[in-house]
Amino acid sequence: MKSKRSFRHIGYIVRDLKQSVADFQRLFDLQDEDIRIIPPFELVADTRFAFFHADGLTFELIEPISEHFKNILFNSGVGINHICFTVDDIEAAMNEMAVKGIRPGHVTPNGIITMPHQKMVYFNPEDTGGFLIEYIQPL
Repeated sequence: MKSKRSFRHIGYIVRDLKQSVADFQRLFDLQDEDIRIIPPFELVADTRFAFFHADGLTFELIEPISEHFKNILFNSGVGINHICFTVDDIEAAMNEMAVKGIRPGHVTPNGIITMPHQKMVYFNPEDTGGFLIEYIQPL
């Protein structure tokens, strides 16, 4: 059985999350309550994210904070980093990609990562023409 896939979000690397949030608020007429920041600015983190909806799309702004994540994420520069899809069966979706010769890679080189609220996998950009694709299965 083929897994069901739907668009989830576009991941965008930024150097300054506070400034980028302000820029996107101005561009898309967003209010503070329209944006979810994880973890909040007052908490220490290796990476910080902001999620919001604009013009029918969901965006994930990503600010690497630790040197480790700066080295990984700034390697390809700021801007669009990946596109994410929600899948209903991540194992089946991963097998479908494997049949096409597309391996897991990047953040998840060994395959699926299970977290409390989701399973996720990134696919190797070497197999996708340089395009980073993420699949998420909500739990």
